[in-house]
Amino acid sequence: MDYSNLAKEFKEYLARYKRVTIISHKRPDGDTIGSALALYNSLRANSITSELVCIDKPPIKYNFLKGFDRYKNKISYSDSLVVTLDCAEANRVGLDIEGREIVNIDHHKSNSNFGSLNIVEVEVSTTAVLFKLLKEGFEINRDVATALYCGLISDSINFTTNLTTKDTFRLASKLLEYGVDLAEVSNRVNRFNSLAHVRVLGRAIESLRLYKDGLVAIMTITKDDIKATGATYSDIDGVVDVAVSLATVDIAALIVELDGFIKVSLRSKDADVSKLAAHFGGGGHKGAAGFEVKNGKIEQIKEEILKELKGI
Repeated sequence: MDYSNLAKEFKEYLARYKRVTIISHKRPDGDTIGSALALYNSLRANSITSELVCIDKPPIKYNFLKGFDRYKNKISYSDSLVVTLDCAEANRVGLDIEGREIVNIDHHKSNSNFGSLNIVEVEVSTTAVLFKLLKEGFEINRDVATALYCGLISDSINFTTNLTTKDTFRLASKLLEYGVDLAEVSNRVNRFNSLAHVRVLGRAIESLRLYKDGLVAIMTITKDDIKATGATYSDIDGVVDVAVSLATVDIAALIVELDGFIKVSLRSKDADVSKLAAHFGGGGHKGAAGFEVKNGKIEQIKEEILKELKGI
């Protein structure tokens, strides 16, 4: 991709607007938060007024990133340029952005190119895409680099996903040159969980069942589990990775019952779970994907997943 030209186009969009609305997707993870905060701090360094918006409350583990306290759950600017980060579809933001001019920055192969300007490349993280854009004439300081690194290690699951390449490590090295505190970021991303997370993890582990001679693991979390443990959706982050870590397991699924819909997270060591997610109207990457089902039932969805996996 020609990032030099994309950066020029992005600057032209910025010049046409006095303000920018930076949006992280609903049920936010480290990549959407890291990329949004990196862009926020970069634009702020150049005196560009921006607001940070996410319909859901970001996980508290990321509150060490500069600008985290600026997040709000609704759009205040009616005349701003909208920038979405880590959103494959416009509806991923959970907010009304219809009729707005949108810059779409993302790394999913399933991205629908819904923006007026689409800066989309299949990469290890959206922060990796954003770094390529920002280094073409935008400010990158320690705060920006820290947010980028946070998203990088979060979405790559500490450089273990199949999208991780030698270029990923080159990027990490470049970000560390800006003074990123490696220990602080690593500890926050990996070792900053709530008691509710541990409790709901225990419930998920109790529900774990193996199928296909141990190749497939499925865990469930019900609304009763969430209520009993005091968990929020952000406390469920990382639970599915426990299942895929089992020695025999190649594909893991976590089925979570929420208000009005079921959320399914998929992980794999080798299989392409993005194909499974696409069958159910979702998307993602080869090793990490997901989908949602409105008004579904856990057991029914489990049976449908196993039916689709009958060939493995």
